Formats: sequence, C-alpha cells, structure tokens
Amino acid sequence: MELTEIPARGPSPSFDRAHLLLTFMVIGSSGTIGRGALAKRVGLGEGAVRTVLKRLRDGRYAQVDASGCHLTASGLSVYRALGRELSDPLRLDDSHLTLGRAQIALVVRGAARLVKKGLEQRDSAVRAGAVGATTYVVKRGKFVIPDGSNDCEADFPGPAWATLRSTLKPREGDAVVLCGSSDETSATLGALSAALTLI
Repeated sequence: MELTEIPARGPSPSFDRAHLLLTFMVIGSSGTIGRGALAKRVGLGEGAVRTVLKRLRDGRYAQVDASGCHLTASGLSVYRALGRELSDPLRLDDSHLTLGRAQIALVVRGAARLVKKGLEQRDSAVRAGAVGATTYVVKRGKFVIPDGSNDCEADFPGPAWATLRSTLKPREGDAVVLCGSSDETSATLGALSAALTLI
C-alpha cells in the first residue's frame, strides 16, 4: 500500500506502519482533529505524532493548520479507496474468539486467498503489542480457520459471530482479523499490523 511506503529519513522512528495507517484512518474518520487528541487516539507521544504527520504531509496525504489535522484531496481519495479494501475497526470485547480483554476485528476484502494458516497475521499483531490474533476466512458463507474449523459458528457458538456479520458484513473470500490486547489502542494496532500482511 503506497501510504505505508512513504520513505523514512533520519533516525529510526518510534512508530511503525500500523501507527502511520491508524493515524491516517483517525484523521480521515474525524474530518479534522487536533494534534493532542490525535496523539491519544493512536497511542503515540506528541513528538512521534509530529513525525508521523510530517510523513503524511511529505506524501501530500494530510495537512495541519490552525483548525487541526485533516486529509488533503489526494489523502481523501486514498482514504476512500482504503475503505473499499479494509473495514473500520470494530470493538468486540471479551469474546472467546481470540485472546485479550480488548478485542478489535477488521475485514480485509478479498484477502482469504492470501491467508495460509494465520500465523503471519498473529506474529505481526504480537510484534505490534497485541497478546493474540486469529484470522478467519469466509468460505461458502462460513467463518473458517485455515487448517482448523470449517464452521467456526457451529464449533465455537457465541454472540460475537452475529455482531461480526451484522456490523462488518464480511463477504465470500474476505479475511477477518480479530486481535486482542489489554487496551483498545494496542488491539487496534495489532489488527492493523495483521491486516497489512494481507494488503
């Protein structure tokens, strides 16, 4: 994804591609947001957020002025395209479908074919600070774990499946990443890190 391939200059930053993507998504969903509020939402210090914003400005995706941070016309175009590929994060706390108290689910459209066993997604999420992640694929209308359950709703019944279906509306061939951690920000960053392995 071109957004997360903006070249870095200078010392190694204190953030990763998932922070960059989350910052972009938060600005896009907010319309305009102040730098302090943005820093809290993405779990970075204000100095690191300034660096992320500089990257987004250098790529002509965002600008910062007296009213706050907002996307440029080209940033809005990328944000809309991203929305066709990746769902908004859905908070699903304390389900039995993955580890962690705070849980975030994302749909990656058409990515089921890229999921092998889900280990790459789990490892990427854990490196981002999550405690666990499970990747499901939608096959023949069912939630499937590669090399595992062919019908997760039947094998692991619970209310979370109905929430996933009604809110995220996964379609045939989609991948659904469910990531857990001790807090919402870490779970979201883990889910985005996992999703980035499929984009």
